Amino acid sequence: MIKTRHQIKYDPTNCIGCKLCYKSCFVDVIRWDEEKKQPIFKYVRDCEHCYYCMAVCPKDCIQVLPNLESQSFRQSFDIYHTRKED
Repeated sequence: MIKTRHQIKYDPTNCIGCKLCYKSCFVDVIRWDEEKKQPIFKYVRDCEHCYYCMAVCPKDCIQVLPNLESQSFRQSFDIYHTRKED
């Protein structure tokens, strides 16, 4: 399992309760609170950073802030540094 510390910022003051963010999340990070008529960001560590919830929000209430130091963003290019000289 990949450990991350990314964040999702949400501004409830502009939310119109359209559920587009909830419907767009294919990994179930976003749940819906029927009483408050707003999203609940339940499983943030499972976020795939597709930014689709941000893109579909008509009021720009959501910001996905990935932790670029997490394992899911690390890449190794060691193969390019191990070239042997002839």
